[in-house]
Amino acid sequence: MTDQHRPAPLRVAFHTLGCRLNQYDTEGVKAALQRVRPIEVVPWDQAADLYFLNSCTVTGKADQECRRLARQVKRRRPQACVVVAGCYAQTQPQDLVAVPEIDGVLGNTTKDQVQRWLPGVLRHLDRARLAGGPTPADPAATAAEAGGAPLVLVEEFGRRPQFDGPQIADFAGRSRAFVKIQDGCDLRCTYCLIWRARGPGRSRPRDAVLAQLARLHEDAGYNELVLTGVHMGSWGRDLEGRPMLADLLAAVCDRFPALRVRLSSIHPDELTPPLLTLLRERPQLRPHLHVSLQSGSDSVLGRMRRPYRSQQARDAVAAAVAVDPLCGLGADVIVGFPGETDAEFAATRNLVAELPFSYLHVFRYSPRPGTPAAAMPAVHPETVSERAAELRAMARGRREAFAAALVGHEREAVIEDPDPRRPAERHATTDNYASVTVASPHPAGTLVRLALTGQQDGRLRGEVTRVLREARP
Repeated sequence: MTDQHRPAPLRVAFHTLGCRLNQYDTEGVKAALQRVRPIEVVPWDQAADLYFLNSCTVTGKADQECRRLARQVKRRRPQACVVVAGCYAQTQPQDLVAVPEIDGVLGNTTKDQVQRWLPGVLRHLDRARLAGGPTPADPAATAAEAGGAPLVLVEEFGRRPQFDGPQIADFAGRSRAFVKIQDGCDLRCTYCLIWRARGPGRSRPRDAVLAQLARLHEDAGYNELVLTGVHMGSWGRDLEGRPMLADLLAAVCDRFPALRVRLSSIHPDELTPPLLTLLRERPQLRPHLHVSLQSGSDSVLGRMRRPYRSQQARDAVAAAVAVDPLCGLGADVIVGFPGETDAEFAATRNLVAELPFSYLHVFRYSPRPGTPAAAMPAVHPETVSERAAELRAMARGRREAFAAALVGHEREAVIEDPDPRRPAERHATTDNYASVTVASPHPAGTLVRLALTGQQDGRLRGEVTRVLREARP
């Protein structure tokens, strides 16, 4: 195609709500778009032709934020096309169709299928300026033409879908990259819509995982990668031979000896002896675990239909501390689950006080439409607020105590991008997931050894003692 007939670049702004999995998926959509048409990626607050919002539906607040962002950007740029994709779009497309500022709704099953939905986007935009776009490949893509109705492409998952994730070559603007190794969930927790949003559990085959890691580590130069999934501990159960997550991690460490690997959230009962052995013996694996706890009350865990109980959380944390006494330990906790009594909350508070967590993510329970928990008796909102405030205060104390315990030690760390609010300061994230203020001329993504020298103004301070692997400029 000559330059004369090549379509003008489509200016696209991306925004991601929610988890690391969503961030990986956004990069996948970006890569898929680039294979179909020239695009210019611009920041969300700048003028664009297409605003692509990858949504989250873990809480009602996430739903609300999605709608707010769509309305805000459309009012700022009324001639642009605003598309909402992802989990909220998959589970509640009718809510988004009712928002007049939204021009397209794409489910998780279709958001990567750029050839199907891009023609509708192009027709929405200035035909003369965007002449030469792809030919419509699917009748559904014409939905946006009927009386201004939004384009809607949301399809149900099949009974046994295969893992279908694009390979990505970069994670622009990040010092570390995320790699999706698993998607979907076969659990039916009573408060959760993710099994509907993401479909049945499915694993990315080992060779495909290694190929993705090679592109990001060897080709793009990332020194640390984060493995992520909806139910990451279930990796391999649907693959031939039923390999375990520990088998995949061993293969990763063997194939990439210079790569540092961090795990995202894992259930307490999935911190298996083989996985603990790897954490102890393979220095490539970061001593940092984020435990999907949710509650310290066994009766609440039962109503949630979680597949573990509080003693398994105690055992998992004790095993991790035995590997490294300064292992970074985080947890998700939900407060105000329907029917949560004072005694049940006290069980959670006592478990948090007992275990050496270095940070907590505290969530107020949010009813999700169509879930069993939504029909259970609610806890009074003021009680929920008080309980959340109490746990968050505990979390602040834990984070400060963890930072104080690190002073005087040396840890590996990755240099981060400068903070635009404090351009004179740089930050680094240690192997055990502590944030450290450093003075460093090295580019973001550089792997270093840090001496943790003290705390100042509530911030952990450190000095680079050795550069282990410099990031590519």
